[in-house]
Amino acid sequence: MYIDRPMREYLDDLAAKKPVPGGGSAAALAASTGVSLMLMVANYTVGNPKYKSGELKIADIILKCDKARAELMALIDKDIEEYKRLSEGIKAASGDSEKTEALYKAAALPPFEVCKIAAACLKMCKTLVECGNKNLITDTAIAAILLEGSFLSAKFNVYLNLESVEDMDHIGEIHKILSPLEEELPELKDEILEMCEEVIE
Repeated sequence: MYIDRPMREYLDDLAAKKPVPGGGSAAALAASTGVSLMLMVANYTVGNPKYKSGELKIADIILKCDKARAELMALIDKDIEEYKRLSEGIKAASGDSEKTEALYKAAALPPFEVCKIAAACLKMCKTLVECGNKNLITDTAIAAILLEGSFLSAKFNVYLNLESVEDMDHIGEIHKILSPLEEELPELKDEILEMCEEVIE
């Protein structure tokens, strides 16, 4: 698993002429980096008397972000596993459309999970700006940028895999979740960055 190996190895393989890791895995890495920054800000806030009034909210962020980070780190490798399974499975399926569609649905799942987790964490960045340690305000801003970017990146991989799916009910359920977020998150990120800029000024 890449998560247990040196970062250089992952980045070298990402840059190489290899099918994996690819964009889906990179989106999960970007999201996990963003959430890690959120946790750093939160950990520098808890226990600081200056931010006592928001400590319960920050403690809740830590709890949720710890879980999200673990899930995202697992998705770095899960995306790779599903892509390999898809590549091998298409050859073995020999034109079996039902099996092929199931493989594409499975391949869409890791980036779909990245989208949902990144969106949930980006929403918490606003609370982090309001209640978190102001000395790390740029880290909160960067976390928001990374999370929006990872959402948008993973979304492309979801839709790419759905191109090979004919189950319109399945496609509709995914669109029902992602479409509102596509509109909401860029505006939210811009709002968060404006709030961060006000703190800096």
